[in-house]
Amino acid sequence: MMGNNREFICLSYDLIGNGYFQKLTFVVLIYFSCFAINQVGASIHEYQNQSFFRRSNSFFFHGGSEGLYASKLHVDPDKKPSPEENHLNGKSFIRFESITFRRPKESAEKKNEMQQKTGLVEAIIVEVKDREKIGGSYLHSAAICCTPDLSKEGSCNVGEVIIHQDPNYPYNPQRIQTFFEGKTEETTMVLQTVEINHTGMYYLYFMFCDPELMGTTISGRTVWRNPEGYLPGKMAPLMTYFGLMSLAYLGLGLVWFLWSVQYWKDIIQLQYHITAVIGLGMCEMALWYFEYANFNATGNRPMGITLWAVTFTAVKKTVSRLLLLVVSMGYGVVRPTLGRVILKVLLLGLTYFIFSEALGLVENLGNIDDLTGKARLFLVLPVSLLDACFIIWIFSALSQTLEKLQISILLVLSSSENSSQLRFSRQRRFVIFSKRSTFSFHLIDLKFKGFTPLVAQIRRSMAKFALYRKFTNSLAISVLLSIAWVGYELYFNAADPLSELWQRAWIIPAFWNLLAFVLLVVICSLWAPSNNPTRYAYSEETGDELEEEGISLTSSSVLLAGESANKQLERKERRASSADLFRLGEEVEEDKRE
Repeated sequence: MMGNNREFICLSYDLIGNGYFQKLTFVVLIYFSCFAINQVGASIHEYQNQSFFRRSNSFFFHGGSEGLYASKLHVDPDKKPSPEENHLNGKSFIRFESITFRRPKESAEKKNEMQQKTGLVEAIIVEVKDREKIGGSYLHSAAICCTPDLSKEGSCNVGEVIIHQDPNYPYNPQRIQTFFEGKTEETTMVLQTVEINHTGMYYLYFMFCDPELMGTTISGRTVWRNPEGYLPGKMAPLMTYFGLMSLAYLGLGLVWFLWSVQYWKDIIQLQYHITAVIGLGMCEMALWYFEYANFNATGNRPMGITLWAVTFTAVKKTVSRLLLLVVSMGYGVVRPTLGRVILKVLLLGLTYFIFSEALGLVENLGNIDDLTGKARLFLVLPVSLLDACFIIWIFSALSQTLEKLQISILLVLSSSENSSQLRFSRQRRFVIFSKRSTFSFHLIDLKFKGFTPLVAQIRRSMAKFALYRKFTNSLAISVLLSIAWVGYELYFNAADPLSELWQRAWIIPAFWNLLAFVLLVVICSLWAPSNNPTRYAYSEETGDELEEEGISLTSSSVLLAGESANKQLERKERRASSADLFRLGEEVEEDKRE
């Protein structure tokens, strides 16, 4: 069984890819030819003088593979489809149209002019679960084509592919034979439609056994259709999914628009970037929905719509990652500009866009089989590495931003000219940073007499710290979910090399779009427009802008208790007397209601 599985996989993958650089050349040239080509093949599989490949004692050509659902209506195999036939709902089939085989002239001249059958080519449709019925495995033979010895046993006919017919399911696998006649170099397959009565993953192979037909080519096309349209089975649920995601982005955009209109005078720069990401996501999902809807209705994928959808996806993914990165760096909150680091950010973004666009084009242009090519593998690797670079940089920047916010609170208290004259209310309060409470300190009932601006600055810094703490937790959860999902995806692909679980395959790409949307919702809720835009905005008065080489909070506890303004912060660990240790007071959440 395992040997036959490997044989079947080899048959499936031998035709995929002719080299990585050739694929990249195709990706580059496709942009220059997009206006000259109107459509690309999809569930209509086109063959243009393509060659057969040798496997064991047979020659084969892989004609396509798709997940197909069982037909709901009966298809008349002898009825020729008319161009006006638009009512195909409920029918599932594979249709052979204008399939022509051309053999070498030398091979044709060797045949007898009066002989009717001088060469045989077979079209074989097999459901993946019945793969062991093709070839001589059940006869304990490694041959795919019938040999004289096997023929003597009455198991098969010489010159034909070995197929074990199950009396309970006599029509699977299905064999369609086409013969060359006399010395003719070409033969055309009779136009016919094969109805699909059982749901499954189907493979189509064109095969011949006669070595004298070596060099034969195939031209024409096959049309594959599911009961609800031309979308391959594992892609069909994505059309509904993209429609729902379009509505989700539309709803988010509407809420964000109403927020922005209400506080239009208080919009900060970062919120414009969030608006752009929402708009890109809305356009991306809408384009994919219409692209899939057109694909489902016609069986073809218009080049223009596909290119726009792929490009919007690449742009949106790039801008989303850049938004996460600049937010993590504290842009607009801790620092007014990105400075010289903007060049590195743009370079990483441009590189990611190029590889993401190339990967999208390879995945979505050309015939849609439920197999992946070598070109996709070579493009997935750099995209994955760039994603890893984004994650590492984002969390590194978040760590520095949180540290700066901690330092800014200490600097505000220590730099006040009147800090030595601070008067507290009945209870004395202090700010304490420690290893245990770095992410959980609070300001509780701090009451200064005559120091309202100082209190406002502290509250603003504390609000920013709480904001970035929530943002960090959200990102950490998303990264953990991503790692878990990548593990599941690897397991799924390793356990299902022949796409037998094709009905669940749509969930894998759908998860990533859903995760990106949830992260965007989190960012929108954290940076929502309000009547207090200075709550999170950068302010020089608070000392937000700090050099990365500045003070680092590495001690187990740092105690600030109304010291002189000229006294510098110490980096070493300091001990506080028990008489001076009090918790600080006033919830940061109170500031968000200002």
